[in-house]
Amino acid sequence: MPNTRTRSCAILLAALAMTSEIVQAQGLASHVHGNAELNAVSIGQQMQMEFISPAINLLGFERAPITAEEAALLNDVSTQLEDGDWLTGDALSDCRQTTQAFAVPMYDEQPHDHDEEHDHTSPDTGPEAHHNFRVQYLYDCPAAPPRRLRITAFEHYRGIESITVQWIAGQQQGFAQLSASKPELTLE
Repeated sequence: MPNTRTRSCAILLAALAMTSEIVQAQGLASHVHGNAELNAVSIGQQMQMEFISPAINLLGFERAPITAEEAALLNDVSTQLEDGDWLTGDALSDCRQTTQAFAVPMYDEQPHDHDEEHDHTSPDTGPEAHHNFRVQYLYDCPAAPPRRLRITAFEHYRGIESITVQWIAGQQQGFAQLSASKPELTLE
């Protein structure tokens, strides 16, 4: 018989997968410059968060790095995202955080120019590719995670104008649209 922690992790993963499918079905998983996505699932003493953002929001460009500074920026952003402390500030500092999944953009050799206002859903291949960062964190907390979280992504990445959030907390689920002037996520 599986232990409680294993069962909780399985429930969190299933709920997050379901949330991701809902987001994609609603078209929120499309590539929109300035917008990032956050899926959050809180059950018991665990919280799982998945953050997805177009590369341009975090890097300021959406092509292979050209200069040494751009290559260093890509490396710095990748390191920060993989670490996980940047997303919620101190709100989950008592929790043990692990990175469950991490994907950085894979660039082809051709630069990518296009109108930044378009909503794109094309795959991440070819000269018209759109590149996303995707990271999934699991927080294992000594008590139930807080129901109010200040999302600090706006402080770290000026290219993020809004974050579309899908969340599940216990028996509740919801949707939120966050911005730099309204960065607090309430899971109620």
